[in-house]
Amino acid sequence: MDSGTLTSERIKEILRKAVQNKSDCGFAAYIVAKREPRLRKMILDEGKVNSSNYRHVVRDAILNVLSEKYLDDKAEFVSGENIADNQRKYYMIAQSEEYRPFDYLNTQVPEIPEFKFDQINDATGIIFWFRIEENEFWVYQHLWSIMVPNKKKTNLLSRLQNYENHDYFIEQKEPLITIACKADVLIMQNYIITSNIGLMQKSFGFQDFIFATANKSVERVKDKALVANTEKLEEYINRGKTTKYAKKVMRIANSKVLDLPKEELMERVHTLNRWKDKFEENQEGLIVLNTYQQVEDLIDLLDERYTRSDVTNQEYDTDVKRVAKPV
Repeated sequence: MDSGTLTSERIKEILRKAVQNKSDCGFAAYIVAKREPRLRKMILDEGKVNSSNYRHVVRDAILNVLSEKYLDDKAEFVSGENIADNQRKYYMIAQSEEYRPFDYLNTQVPEIPEFKFDQINDATGIIFWFRIEENEFWVYQHLWSIMVPNKKKTNLLSRLQNYENHDYFIEQKEPLITIACKADVLIMQNYIITSNIGLMQKSFGFQDFIFATANKSVERVKDKALVANTEKLEEYINRGKTTKYAKKVMRIANSKVLDLPKEELMERVHTLNRWKDKFEENQEGLIVLNTYQQVEDLIDLLDERYTRSDVTNQEYDTDVKRVAKPV
């Protein structure tokens, strides 16, 4: 997987090329296993003479899903640090040393064994590899239990059969893996791109990314020498038994406010109506955080949560920010 910064425009450009040039698109399918080796190649039936090529059928079906999901005019991509906002958008999550759930995709192709049916109980997902020109990307779909029938047949499986104008349910004796027309996760240039944060938390240890990013945010505040007791921020991150508060601290990971010189930032804190009475300071002029509310006020300040209208001078509370084009 390539490294480097990925933009929404680049994502759409690569996917558009793949969709428009299906016949030129490299394609392979793999089972993702719970244990090593994590990747196991699926041998897709190439079809008989004068029949459809199943490999191409699967390829085209997944590309159609990508076109509908990611190339829609309304599809928007935002940084993974913004997941606390619960936007209905695609989050771009950069893999790092602390969080690399798809690191196994770096396995060399000759080292990937074939999937054998007696390994079906070890299957956790299907992942599809695509290559268009010099660009590679992967599409992961999770295999829920209903999609991987139990070989021990503790669950009864049914299929429909029409007989004399009636649809009968009859036993399905052969266990099957269902390839669905869906794309739960897109992996491109070392980025995980998904709107399914629930799946990421349930199956991919996403809390590790959340806490790592929140702690990096605290380090940025420490480096700015802005707060006297940054341990209050660390305490806030670890409140409760969920990632709720760590997600809020993540919002300041890429704070433009923290890029300001400290003197200029504190001048604005002292003079702007919204912030001038929000914080307590010690004798050295450092902000002192005594309560969790003050921690949240600091997050709002650094995240620039509030915006003001140039026309009416009205202030608005918004979780969704997009940099406007210059006038």
